[in-house]
Amino acid sequence: MREHIVGRSRRLTAYFCGIALGLAFLVAGLEAARVQFLGDLGGVALFGYAAIGLLGGLALSFVAGYLNGGILASWAGGFVPAAARVGPPLADGALREAAVTLVGAAGSAILLGTIGFVVAVEKHRHDSRNADLPDPPSRFALLQLVALALLVGTTLLMLSLFL
Repeated sequence: MREHIVGRSRRLTAYFCGIALGLAFLVAGLEAARVQFLGDLGGVALFGYAAIGLLGGLALSFVAGYLNGGILASWAGGFVPAAARVGPPLADGALREAAVTLVGAAGSAILLGTIGFVVAVEKHRHDSRNADLPDPPSRFALLQLVALALLVGTTLLMLSLFL
């Protein structure tokens, strides 16, 4: 189970997580700047903005999960678009609210990253029939990882709601 949480290589997991954390800081800062200078989005623009973020997060978490085989790297990939939620409180200068929003963003990132990881594992399972790849996690192990992600992600989301 450990190899499916951390991945095939701890170093590669650290690289993925570090790059994703840097991108998440960039996204949070850009969102804060957008809110500060352009104001709130409405209607179709907000929907398009959210759709691009979700698709980007799914793509990042899929790539991290497929190449690394660990759910932690997928969670970090899901954190990149979720960090945009921290932008508005940062733009207002409300640090306590930004910290609470960060907890909720982490919960969202875990849930989004888990979806990308599940897709990556199933793609890996399909590709391993035709190529010499390491064994993907069994479906039971994948179910355990999803249950862990649901527990941690929803706990963080609920914690952010009650803080």
